[in-house]
Amino acid sequence: MINIYFEQTNELEKFLCLLQADADPLFSCEHSDDRVVTIHLERAEENGLAAVARTVAQFILRFMEDRLLLSIISGTFYYNDEEEQQQILQLAHSFLDGERHDYRNGNQHGQSREALIMDALLPFLKDGLSFSLASFVTFRLKPYIELLSHYVELAIDEYKLEQEYQTFVQLLRDYVAMRETKWSVVHLVHRPPEFFFFDEQFHYVPKTELKQWIDRKLVNQPMYIDSTVLAPLVSLAPKTIYVYTDEPDDGMLQTLQNVFQERLRFCPSQAFRHSFSVE
Repeated sequence: MINIYFEQTNELEKFLCLLQADADPLFSCEHSDDRVVTIHLERAEENGLAAVARTVAQFILRFMEDRLLLSIISGTFYYNDEEEQQQILQLAHSFLDGERHDYRNGNQHGQSREALIMDALLPFLKDGLSFSLASFVTFRLKPYIELLSHYVELAIDEYKLEQEYQTFVQLLRDYVAMRETKWSVVHLVHRPPEFFFFDEQFHYVPKTELKQWIDRKLVNQPMYIDSTVLAPLVSLAPKTIYVYTDEPDDGMLQTLQNVFQERLRFCPSQAFRHSFSVE
């Protein structure tokens, strides 16, 4: 018999639902209290304990992990604004789920979060044990909590970068809105990794000439502005930019889309039918 104490009634209800969904024949459970589940091992103790451990681990991952992440976001890194917390939480999930690369390699041993929890549960669980799940998480899941903290750190770094990027884009957007249009139309040919400029009459404009159009004020901005594509376009402030590309998801093109918005028009590469030689 194992007694597990929960902090909230709704946690116990979720745990019971998880147990019922699992329907493992190695153990059964009952509860006579709003916050206590009693688990009876039905077969070989070792197998039964492992089955209980798997269920507890799944409960922590599914119903406690977000709360732990939010606690780290607010308690360790002092982000108390709810909207910011949710954005960082979403970014943390993108790292946890492998959608973003862990460039710091915080999980050097390659263990999954479930494995870290199981490593702590298996030697801990035994017949006749009574314990608080919240206390177990706080005091016996240090490697797991450290891994969550690592991913929160990555998420916060990413959040700061995204905030800086949005500030950068808005700065350029405002600049373009106030800037006098130098060329009405620009044709931009994308042949990865390079971009080639053409004027309204489809005349090729070499890089040396483009540099002469760049507003010197942009060079002195605290944020780096690409001098080969972004700075010339922002300085020219065209009303329409035709981009000929087969890779509209390219990072630079996405930035151009964010800055110039409705002024930017994508066309397939083959739509640009003018031959040209590059100096």
